[in-house]
Amino acid sequence: MRRTMHALLAGGLLLAVITLMPLQAHGVMRSVSGPAHATGQVPACTTSQLAKTTATDQQSYRRGTPVGVSTSLTNVSNQTCRVNLQACISATITSAQGKLVWSAVPLNALCAQFIVSQRLAPGAAVTRSWSWNQHVCLFIGQCPGPLVPAGTYVAQGHWGIEGDASPATFILVR
Repeated sequence: MRRTMHALLAGGLLLAVITLMPLQAHGVMRSVSGPAHATGQVPACTTSQLAKTTATDQQSYRRGTPVGVSTSLTNVSNQTCRVNLQACISATITSAQGKLVWSAVPLNALCAQFIVSQRLAPGAAVTRSWSWNQHVCLFIGQCPGPLVPAGTYVAQGHWGIEGDASPATFILVR
């Protein structure tokens, strides 16, 4: 039993190393401290250096029209800085009454617990986008749920350790 357990642990560690090596070679993963430059390490972005926004591709949508949702993290300062991005950057949609109806990353999803440090030059942004089919979808195995009713909805991006983005309001018409 012990030998089997050790073999499984060693195999898991080997698999993790093999999996991460190609990512590092292709520049997908970077060190948490970020690349060095002439004056030292690139400093972490402060809250005042970042604009976190959420947007939809239209202000109103007819029944069945996909809702394009995006969230951006933008360096609004005049200095390069770095952000730490978690694997599960997400967005949610709630009704005007505050009821959660959709999550880009299902609430019962397992997310990788890695962080990628990314340099942002002045004015540079990191953006993630999704399409919502107007059906309730919160948990893996329960999507698509029923079509949501007409009304006002709020989309909001979530950047993990970097915080939540400002929300965007839109309308579903029938």
